Amino acid sequence: MASLQVRSGGTFYLSFRFQGTLFQRSLHTSDRKEAQQRKSGIERTMKLVDEGVLDLGPTVTSSEIWRFLQAGGRRSEETQVKKSVTIRFIADKYLKSFGADAKEASTLKTESTHLRHFCRLLGASTLFENVKVEQVQQYVADRSSEPGTRGRTLGPVTIRKELQTIQQCWDFAKMCAYVTGDNPVSQTRKPRRSQKLPFMAWEEIGRRVDRGGLSEGEIGELWEALFLRESEIGEFLKHVCSTAQAQPSYRFIYPILVLCAYTGARRSEAFRCLIDDVTGNIMLREKKRSQEQTVTFREVPQHPQLRTILDEWIATHPGGQFLFCKNGRQPIDDSRLTTAD
Repeated sequence: MASLQVRSGGTFYLSFRFQGTLFQRSLHTSDRKEAQQRKSGIERTMKLVDEGVLDLGPTVTSSEIWRFLQAGGRRSEETQVKKSVTIRFIADKYLKSFGADAKEASTLKTESTHLRHFCRLLGASTLFENVKVEQVQQYVADRSSEPGTRGRTLGPVTIRKELQTIQQCWDFAKMCAYVTGDNPVSQTRKPRRSQKLPFMAWEEIGRRVDRGGLSEGEIGELWEALFLRESEIGEFLKHVCSTAQAQPSYRFIYPILVLCAYTGARRSEAFRCLIDDVTGNIMLREKKRSQEQTVTFREVPQHPQLRTILDEWIATHPGGQFLFCKNGRQPIDDSRLTTAD
């Protein structure tokens, strides 16, 4: 009969063949007991159809059959009007579909922002089934004219990321049988992006800026290409150290930045680091490398200077499991770092 499979993020999928069609559909739950109950209900409905107790009737598409099986053979009013849902409804459903640890909290926050802009420009109450290529293309045009950073309009990289979120949301709606047909985002013309500038040293950027004639946006783009030499990184860390010492509530800033500088760790990896992860090497937990596992691990060597700084930090650690924590022994997060700027 049907078999359960666990996909990325721990969500259960059901795989089975019925009426000559192979079905592989999400059950939208990461709870095994709930997934087993839904599996049993669908298997029971398929058995009743095979025995002639239930009649599929006019349900001819795979989406209609799936809805029929999920409803236990009942053709409820909800099933018939399921398509008539708004953009806001689908956006909320999509964001809530991810189980614990399925995505980084920062990633979900970013996707929520993307979908908020989509609702704002197309109208949150617009029926999702009415979103076509024309509407998505107009969205691209509208976003391209809105302000970005450093006096520039919104860049193509940001818009492409927003389109990727919208595309995933549309695919989710199709998987749930709220819409049918091709994803309109795949047929939308994306804004062209420029290749990033090569890395440059501080002096070279300074010479270009001093010549004049550059806009605020062009100057900002130059500084985004800044490459710091080892000695310059050292000077930066010295500045951070002296600044952090003057603010006892933010002493953690210095060891966090030293860890990132000497290991190449991302902020989120530094946040997840435990005291026991600091041994001969440093164990870093990654969440973006594997589609099958929620967390993967990698070890990086510990530089002698980093070891000294972390030993000093641990000696006065406020307590708890996390290497860097705030009051209540909870891990540091982006919001805490932002207040320390």
